Amino acid sequence: MDAKNLPLEKLLTPREVASWLDVSVDWVQDHATVKEPRIPVVRIGKLLRFRREDVETFLAERMVRLT
Repeated sequence: MDAKNLPLEKLLTPREVASWLDVSVDWVQDHATVKEPRIPVVRIGKLLRFRREDVETFLAERMVRLT
């Protein structure tokens, strides 16, 4: 299968990720570019976009279980 036939997932904008995580757009942009922990990002020119799978993994790695 060549790249033209691959199904493309919708990439999320910083605003969509911020709304999902209930944080500011600035927080998302900072943690995609300069601050730790780093959210994996897809750069398209100057634009930042996020794969849903990467954000879900980011969250799962930081989950704290209370006993």
